[in-house]
Amino acid sequence: MKSLSWRGNIDFYSGLLLVAVAGVALLYIRTLAIGTVLQMGPGYFPLGLALVLLGMGGCLVVKGMLVDGLPVGIFHLRPMFFILLSFAAFGMLVERAGLILAILAQVAIAHFASCEAVARQSIITGIVLAAACTVVFVWLLKIPVGLLP
Repeated sequence: MKSLSWRGNIDFYSGLLLVAVAGVALLYIRTLAIGTVLQMGPGYFPLGLALVLLGMGGCLVVKGMLVDGLPVGIFHLRPMFFILLSFAAFGMLVERAGLILAILAQVAIAHFASCEAVARQSIITGIVLAAACTVVFVWLLKIPVGLLP
């Protein structure tokens, strides 16, 4: 066991991130009706998910403080930028351009997050992901989202 210090490791900071995400989620759902197990309100599932994240984050923070782990490495901005940009592009395109084109655009943008990404693999990943999401979300779950513009 190591002495407690503020120079945490990956587990410590990952736990802090989960606790922060859970805290923001709890703030956003505080006005939603929770309901019961038999009559779930709109805040029931988000509350459960936020509590699970809070518990997992708390465990990671404690583990990071008590057990030696990998130190925090170099913070890379390029992957974070392109991944966040791909999420934003998906969010803006899904209603305007349809699910298929939004997924293809997201994968195309996320491709640039890694220097090791191969274009052929990204193209195949985008096509398979678009097809799988079409089957699962549109055909099986019947979610009303347009496939193409």
